[in-house]
Amino acid sequence: MKHMRALAVVVAALLGLTACNKEIPKPEPVTPPSTEGRTVAAQQLDYSAGAARKPRSMVCHDGKVYVSCGYPPAILRIDTASGQIDRMLKIESDYDLEGMVESQGKLFVASSFIQTTSGILYDNIVIVVDINSFSIERTIAVPKDPDRMKAVDDSHIMVLCGNGLDAPLTSVLINTSTYEVQELGHEYMALDTRDGAVYAYSGGGYAQPATYYRLAPLTNSEEQILASCGIEHPYSINCIGEDIYLTTNEYDGSKGDVIRLGADGTRQWSCEAGMLPSKVVPVGDGTAYVLNQGNWGENEASLSRVALADGSITNNIFSAANGRALGDVAQDLAVYGSKAYITVSFSNTVEIINTKDNTATQIAL
Repeated sequence: MKHMRALAVVVAALLGLTACNKEIPKPEPVTPPSTEGRTVAAQQLDYSAGAARKPRSMVCHDGKVYVSCGYPPAILRIDTASGQIDRMLKIESDYDLEGMVESQGKLFVASSFIQTTSGILYDNIVIVVDINSFSIERTIAVPKDPDRMKAVDDSHIMVLCGNGLDAPLTSVLINTSTYEVQELGHEYMALDTRDGAVYAYSGGGYAQPATYYRLAPLTNSEEQILASCGIEHPYSINCIGEDIYLTTNEYDGSKGDVIRLGADGTRQWSCEAGMLPSKVVPVGDGTAYVLNQGNWGENEASLSRVALADGSITNNIFSAANGRALGDVAQDLAVYGSKAYITVSFSNTVEIINTKDNTATQIAL
């Protein structure tokens, strides 16, 4: 999961406007293939350490956890019974893989961008991987820099593209049965879905208050919501039950908050989490994990646990349970059964966490 349209945040960071004030590590220059609806090849390999790096997004499906990796681009498959990587699909491309969704027995994976010493280059495809054969079926052309995506229903996913700078923000709807792409055009920064509706916001950056929306993507009808919630700088939006949970980034280096809102936008509670809280995921006992992304190069990613009823929160539970830091830039969190999985991108690790006591087993990439 590229954190909140990464390029926009990077530029703000370089201007000293956000807490993210570290430069992204730059790989060696590459000569990228064409981005005109191109196809890509893949090679199935048994996993070996160092064969894939920069883990990003995750999908849990039928006893497996699939992980998209950035550089070199690959998809890893983790067996949830053994806790081991059992397959790797190496993508013959130079672009970072980002968001990923499962639909119709297939993985839909965003091929996004690459930072090189000569500048940023963008891809414009979503790669479709058949889960059963674990092979590429096709690619789908979309606007450049696809990133965040969510399943809307059994046969549609919504994809956010662009960064608002040299890649215009827009959004598309992909029919996962026919592969038809419909451009919706909304300039959303983040999204979640519930009951066929998309909940999203636009704006929210430095000196730019957020506006919140509910979208019916199949008809592309949009309405403004949460107009009176008073939260100007969200960092993520999460739908849990009938409520909406926002996390915040105040752009002053302080830790972010988690805020529970009722369907009408009424604030139920708020609490302080860690640095750059980016995801709230229930763990099945009335609590939820809060993934705190942390700044680049600071090794300050962390995990919190919050009671959904009243907002009481315990921070730094990963380090307390395991005697070590979570790592450098936590990208995604997924819960499957009694385990949670966290990708820590610049530490090149995947953490497998027992949700009963927060202890973890690490997979080093």
